[in-house]
Amino acid sequence: MGSFLRTDLDNPWAFVRGAARILAADDDQTHPTTLSDVIVLTSGGTQYDAQTGWTDLGATLTGINISINHSEETFSVDQVLGDIDSLPVSWECSVSTALAENTLEHFQLAWEGSEITTNSTPEPDERTMGYGQSTEYTRRKLVVLYKNSDDLIRAFCFRRAQLQPVESSIGFNKTGEQISIPVQFKCLADTSVSDVKSRFFTVIEQVGA
Repeated sequence: MGSFLRTDLDNPWAFVRGAARILAADDDQTHPTTLSDVIVLTSGGTQYDAQTGWTDLGATLTGINISINHSEETFSVDQVLGDIDSLPVSWECSVSTALAENTLEHFQLAWEGSEITTNSTPEPDERTMGYGQSTEYTRRKLVVLYKNSDDLIRAFCFRRAQLQPVESSIGFNKTGEQISIPVQFKCLADTSVSDVKSRFFTVIEQVGA
């Protein structure tokens, strides 16, 4: 007798929970088509290292969240009580997290800071970054990686991303939550991609045996 309640619980991707990893690259980095374009997959001491051009954003708090939303228009006629059709009119995509590692590089990324300079005259060396009123956003590529309990990797590869307004504050207190740097990226459509369903991002996942 067949099963009435149909599920696919043997699928290695049926249940997903756990921390992920986020990497960034310059906007002119080639969009990955395989996982090995982003991280080293060959076994050994460098396995899972970021490939050239990609940088790990390190530890995070509050998870790494990928959000998709869209709006639509509906169609109706006088003779029918209810909508007769609907079509999407806009799509939105964003990636958000809080960077737990309080490095100057992360402040620079989240706050559109100035170039970081190093002064070797003092002892020890001193580094300086400025913050002010940037008139534009830095565009970059993002990849969010997750490895499941079967050691299979799934990657969400975002073609174009830039900062999205989000309040970011740090407070130095004797007790309380640790300091983190909230950051949210707006994902932009890459109009050079002919397939309109692939203009925000692609997903690459390993298939089990």
